[in-house]
Amino acid sequence: MLAASKWTAVLVVSCAATIACGPALARVKVYWGDVHGHTGLSDGKGTVEEYLIYARDVAKLDFVIVTDHDFGNTAPWRMPKEAWQSMQETVDAYTVPGRFVAIAGYEWTSQPKYWTDVGPDMQSERLFAGPPKYYNHKVVYFPSPEEYLFSAKDAAYMTPNLLAAAVRAVGGLIDNAHPSADLEGRDQFDYDPAYASVIVNTEIGADTVLYDGKTYETRAEQVVRDSLNRGGKTGFVKGTDTHEGHPEARTGVLATELTREAVFRALRHRRNYAITNARIGLDFSIDGHGMGEEIEVAGQPRLAVDATGTDEIAEVAIIRDGAVLTSRHPGASRATFTCVDDRFDGDSYYYVCVTQVDKDEHGNPSQAWSSPIWARAK
Repeated sequence: MLAASKWTAVLVVSCAATIACGPALARVKVYWGDVHGHTGLSDGKGTVEEYLIYARDVAKLDFVIVTDHDFGNTAPWRMPKEAWQSMQETVDAYTVPGRFVAIAGYEWTSQPKYWTDVGPDMQSERLFAGPPKYYNHKVVYFPSPEEYLFSAKDAAYMTPNLLAAAVRAVGGLIDNAHPSADLEGRDQFDYDPAYASVIVNTEIGADTVLYDGKTYETRAEQVVRDSLNRGGKTGFVKGTDTHEGHPEARTGVLATELTREAVFRALRHRRNYAITNARIGLDFSIDGHGMGEEIEVAGQPRLAVDATGTDEIAEVAIIRDGAVLTSRHPGASRATFTCVDDRFDGDSYYYVCVTQVDKDEHGNPSQAWSSPIWARAK
C-alpha cells in the first residue's frame, strides 16, 4: 500500500447541509436519484407513472431517469415511437422544480447476436456484417424532448462512437451501464476519447457482490479502474437497474438547485458519486477543486475528504491511479481528513471509496465512490 507522508485528522463537531466546493462551483446540495431502471415499456413491471410515483413518494428520491430498453416489449422488438413520446410527456408532467425531477432516457442495448458471425441459431437477429461486438449497454438521456431514440439496432447508431455523435448533437448524455469483466463487456469502452464529454459517467460497483446466498466476482470497480488507467475519463454513478418498478437512491448529484437543468449540469461535469444501500454523504476535493474536475497542480496535491455515514465507517480509501494511496479506519460515523501526496509524479487520477459496517439484505456493505479528480502538474 502506498501511503501519503503527511495527513491531518480534523475533529468534526457538526454536519453541514451543504458542501463547500472549489472555485468553479458555488455551494451545492446533494440530490439523490436512480439513473437506471425499467418499466413495462420494455422488460420491467408497471407503468411509467407508477415508476415515478414510487420514486417520488416511496423511495423519496429527488430525481429519477427512466431507462427502458430500446427494443421495447413486443415484436418487431423496437420501442414504438408512440411509447417513447408518451414517456417524455409523462416525465414532463411529473417534474416539479424544487421538489422532484423526472428524466426520459433509454438503455441502448447492443447485443452480439446482432452481428452475422454468431452461429446459425441467431439467424433471425442478424443485422450487421462481420464478427460480433461486445459493447455491453449504455444509458442515454436527454434534457428536453427528442423525436425518437437512437437504437442499437439502427446501423446509424450501432457503435458507441456513432451513438455518442448523435447524442452530443442534441445535448444528451450517456452512461456506461453495469460494466462487465467478462466477454460481454470486452468492447464497452471502445470509443474515441473525445466522446468522454458525452459518455460522461459509468455505473461503478463492488468487485465482489453477494446475492441470495451466492458470491459473484463481478470485478466492476476493477474494470472501471482499468479504463481509467488507460487514460479514460469517466465519473461514477449507479442505478438499481430495477425491473420491478422500484427505483432507489444510488447516485448523489452535487447541484445548486433541484431542476432538470441543474441535475444535467452536475452529471455533465461529473459532479456526482455512487452509493450502494445507505445514503452516505461524501465530499472530495484537491486544492479546493471538486469531483469530476481536471486540474493543474503547482507542487504536491492536497487532498481533502469528508465522509458522513449513516452507520460506523469501516474504511475510507483514497485511490490513486488504480491503487490505494492511503486509507483510514475511523470507527465512527464521520471521517474528515486531509493528506498531501508527496509522490505525485505529474499526472494522476484520484477517487475515494467509503465502506460502512452495515450490510444490505444480501450481506453487502454500504459503500460510496466519488467521481475521480484528474491532476496534472503545471
